[in-house]
Amino acid sequence: MKHLLWVIIAAVLLLANVVVGGWTEIADLRRAREWTVSQAGEAGAELRGVHVRVDQVWAGSAPNLSERALVLVRLALRGPEPARQGWAGCDLSLRDAADRVWLPLISTDSEGAVRVLSPDGENKGRCNPIPYDAPPDGQEFLSDQLFLVPSELLKGARLRVSAWGTRPEALEFAVKPVLRDLQ
Repeated sequence: MKHLLWVIIAAVLLLANVVVGGWTEIADLRRAREWTVSQAGEAGAELRGVHVRVDQVWAGSAPNLSERALVLVRLALRGPEPARQGWAGCDLSLRDAADRVWLPLISTDSEGAVRVLSPDGENKGRCNPIPYDAPPDGQEFLSDQLFLVPSELLKGARLRVSAWGTRPEALEFAVKPVLRDLQ
């Protein structure tokens, strides 16, 4: 009888371990994936209190590397401070019709490429809706994301935007880059 009690206790503890571990894994998966994607128009859309729109998209390719293109996406976000707090961990990705995904370049070298592609020669920084120098509530702030993609993506790319506080929801924009010559 004594051994049966230990077997029951061990089974209950194993079940509890599986439930707790599984629950945290499911919660992490839910926060990491974009399950509900809303299509946004040119005027943008609101998600969890923050209005998001694509301000401008520029693209350029070098003559000696015509199969690749650099794409610079300038995103505009606007919302009250409490809503922007939920947008920490803002993520952008470019996708094609086959749902292949390209993530932004994150390196020290990308700073110069952003300045070259941007007509105003400025880099507005990565998507961070709660910067130290955030404008007052109701005013837009801009962010720049740089992507290296195959040239054929320029004909029909989609931009997906989400954040830690918005997932599993995300916004998706059709983007048509303005081509710039990088000679």
